Amino acid sequence: MWQTNWVAGRLRDAHPGLDIEIKTINTRGDATQAANVPLSSFGEKGIFAKELEEALLAGDVDIAVHSMKDLAHTLPEGLCIGAVPPREHSGDALVGCTLDALPQGARVGTGSVRRRALFAERRPDLQLLECRGNVDSRLRKLDEGQYDAICLAVAGLRRLGLGHRITEVLDPLWFIPDPGQGALAIEARTDDERVFGLLRRIDDLGASTTTRAERAFLAAVGGSCQMPIGAHATLIGQRVLLRVMLAEDGKTRRAEVMGGMDEAEALGKRAADEFIR
Repeated sequence: MWQTNWVAGRLRDAHPGLDIEIKTINTRGDATQAANVPLSSFGEKGIFAKELEEALLAGDVDIAVHSMKDLAHTLPEGLCIGAVPPREHSGDALVGCTLDALPQGARVGTGSVRRRALFAERRPDLQLLECRGNVDSRLRKLDEGQYDAICLAVAGLRRLGLGHRITEVLDPLWFIPDPGQGALAIEARTDDERVFGLLRRIDDLGASTTTRAERAFLAAVGGSCQMPIGAHATLIGQRVLLRVMLAEDGKTRRAEVMGGMDEAEALGKRAADEFIR
């Protein structure tokens, strides 16, 4: 809801007088979060998006606002990402303790298979425990002593005004984030030119370019909630540097590629080819 209200505010700033109605839709991801069911048990990305996409296709809503990392790598026919607003920090944060200060066998809460794989690579002694729920409930569990630290996205904490809870921002050079982390995706119908005209004013070229590269890698390797996969693209002048990781059989493999901003999707595919080879 924070993200939706933020996007509505940007649209009103860009188009004074624009009439915006916000519709709240509960998704299967919301239900699993409330039930404390691990997301990885579902196998596919997109469980926070399906019901919103159905409303889009039915014409009940004109746009849907998502966390980019929650979107499946292939969108339903007739839908596309119409805009990517300026991106927040894309990295991960520890709350409660720094990684080096955690004692042997400390309990770290995270529901992400990617984060588990990266922690296990650097600190195999840690107890990596399931941690589900919204940000407030995860922080409450930490404060109650259920964990010694928890891992959350920097973007989510900052957006909710909780950046002061961050103990350490993990270096994205080794703790490579989820593809699209920190970015918002505004989904629309591919044939809705009126909506595209409105969204164009809040699209950010840098955020759009980096997330296209990351999502192309995700699509090329067929990423799902069960796959420990990361992708982090950054702009260096007019060039894109894409760093990726994939954990398999207890080994974490990394690769990096670089190319022009107009090659974003090709870079993602090239990085995937490195792993396929």
